[in-house]
Amino acid sequence: MTRDSFQNKYSNLSLRWNINTDLVAAILLKYEKQLLVETEKLATQRMQLPKYFKDKRTDQEYLYDIIDGWVVEDIICEAWLKPLLIKRNSAIKINLNGSDSDRVVQKYNANKITTHPDIVFSVNGKDIGIELQMARRTLADGYDMKETKVQRSITNGNYFLWIIVPDNTFYIVHPQSEMKNLKAQPNPLWGNKMVYHISQKFINDIGGYVKINEGITEFYFSKLGV
Repeated sequence: MTRDSFQNKYSNLSLRWNINTDLVAAILLKYEKQLLVETEKLATQRMQLPKYFKDKRTDQEYLYDIIDGWVVEDIICEAWLKPLLIKRNSAIKINLNGSDSDRVVQKYNANKITTHPDIVFSVNGKDIGIELQMARRTLADGYDMKETKVQRSITNGNYFLWIIVPDNTFYIVHPQSEMKNLKAQPNPLWGNKMVYHISQKFINDIGGYVKINEGITEFYFSKLGV
């Protein structure tokens, strides 16, 4: 399967999201180069991760999806979230923090694919973790989240920043205070893995969707404690 280049795929993202065009272009170029290098390595270094990581994807498709996720993570963190938080409070520090924040493709050791929040920012001496969730399709019925991921965030007090890519919208969930009363249920499409379902009503009740190009609302800044 041929996947679109990142530069074609996200060529108008800076306009859609009202973010720095040069910074987005630099991020796209960086990962185009990495994808090329890593694809060439697959000729001699095949993926040897457990099957559930790749599902039915080929090595090339899995590699593309991993780096594609990094592209959007970097754009969200560096070109969208960081400027908004710093404008709100110049003392804030923000960093990519996930298990793959060093941007090394793990081909052999699944134990190195750990579960840290994707972004951590520090304000008033407190570290706040944010995990990114991206929907590549708009789902009228809502969105599912893995039970283990939600439970971990409830324990650690992390937030979920949901990006609905085709709609150019986002919303922010604080599982510790907003998801405790939800019950996990099996999802047949995910091999009956236990998930929490985020309905459209739930999303509206916890703050609703905001257009990415409009920035972070006062309501969501307050939810983040900024």
